[in-house]
Amino acid sequence: MSSRTFDIGPAEAFPIGEPRRVAVNGRALAVVRQPNAIYAARDVCPHQGARLSDGHATGTALPCLPGEEIVFGKIGEILVCPWHGWEYDLRTGRSLIDPEKTRIRTYPARIENGRALVEM
Repeated sequence: MSSRTFDIGPAEAFPIGEPRRVAVNGRALAVVRQPNAIYAARDVCPHQGARLSDGHATGTALPCLPGEEIVFGKIGEILVCPWHGWEYDLRTGRSLIDPEKTRIRTYPARIENGRALVEM
């Protein structure tokens, strides 16, 4: 099965860190742009079907010992469901809680010549 590249609009139409819903080839996607990357995922939370594009992008706390300063990582790479707070890594689609069983479909995305492109 070959993939096809879709132009989903100018990159600046996607505000940094704000999920946006886009229909591509009959499929709803949640698209999140960061300063140096853009991510695309199926816009449905597998838990109860919420639109992930109504959620928000955040980071996650990195492991640390008690009393150590909390450091955040994966800034802008975690998509949070608006209904129940389920979290998904936008790079892999895997849930942070149960990564082996729960995930969302992600699609390769990039910015080229100022345009946002998604492969499906």
